[in-house]
Amino acid sequence: MHPHTIPRVTIQDLRRIPAFETLPEDYLSTLAAVMVTRRYAPGQIIFLEGEQSQSLWFVLDGRVKIIKQSESGRVQGLCMMDRGKCFGSCPLFSMSHNPATAEALDNVTLCVIPADTVASLTKRDPKLVRVLTHIYSQRLQHLARVSEVLGAWTVGDRINDCLLTYASHVDGAEGCVALTHERLAALAGTVREVVTRHLKRLEHHGVIRSESGRITILNRDALRPPCSRNESQLISM
Repeated sequence: MHPHTIPRVTIQDLRRIPAFETLPEDYLSTLAAVMVTRRYAPGQIIFLEGEQSQSLWFVLDGRVKIIKQSESGRVQGLCMMDRGKCFGSCPLFSMSHNPATAEALDNVTLCVIPADTVASLTKRDPKLVRVLTHIYSQRLQHLARVSEVLGAWTVGDRINDCLLTYASHVDGAEGCVALTHERLAALAGTVREVVTRHLKRLEHHGVIRSESGRITILNRDALRPPCSRNESQLISM
């Protein structure tokens, strides 16, 4: 199944992307002239790990899951990209192949700039180089954090971190996570049964309220990683 391509990107589309919202009008016009938007259905693969890198992608609507497969065949969810986020290999750093796989979590609209276009634009526009470098440095910081999580945290810690990371902020401290147990398991690097047991334990302790299709966080502090909370706040995993 191929993505549905929508002609051209508008300046209004680009202003919805945080990294571009303060760029001058002429920069936005230049970008809009060379970018296109594409739509993907839930579960559709955007690109595969190891494939030739061809584009830099920005999320206009929907959510994209970034996953990586180990040598043993285990699939690890690295992160979820929502509106305004960037993903894909960065041409500025000569990354010729995709380091991970990108999959649409739901109906997704993406804004795409081809790699060769990025290289061409950056030769003419130093400010654009700084913008793209900043975007990519944020991604590298996230990947460093993922490495720390996978190496030091328990499965329960990883599930808790996913709940905090992907919660929509509602009414101050509370938040709602619109992920199925299966998708949460993929992001946390475990299986659905483990997630289900862990969520039941959290609900028993009054940390969350689990309903059909969503999880409401009632106590954010109890979900924070061990290094940032007191022992009195820890929940036995």
